[in-house]
Amino acid sequence: MSATVFITGGGGVNRTISNGQVSYWSGPAVNSTGGGTLVPGQLTAAQAVTLNVTREAFRKTAGNGNNRVSWIPTIRVAVPSNVVAGVYTGTITHSVA
Repeated sequence: MSATVFITGGGGVNRTISNGQVSYWSGPAVNSTGGGTLVPGQLTAAQAVTLNVTREAFRKTAGNGNNRVSWIPTIRVAVPSNVVAGVYTGTITHSVA
């Protein structure tokens, strides 16, 4: 998964929160199908990662065939003290490789 920066208004000085301020952890699988072993990228809050680079939410470590997995990730944004108040918008993307 990856994230964009979060902006309010037109962005710019004091209107942008970097994606390095966004923490993520996948948590455990809540549902899965198919054969194989599915391992969360970050099982607990202690393993949270920032989304300033592409990260892995889940991986398949064993087995063949198709799988499906569902999880409920946690996302935390550390809001810098110098940003203006507003509604900030950004995108977090999950993709399959």
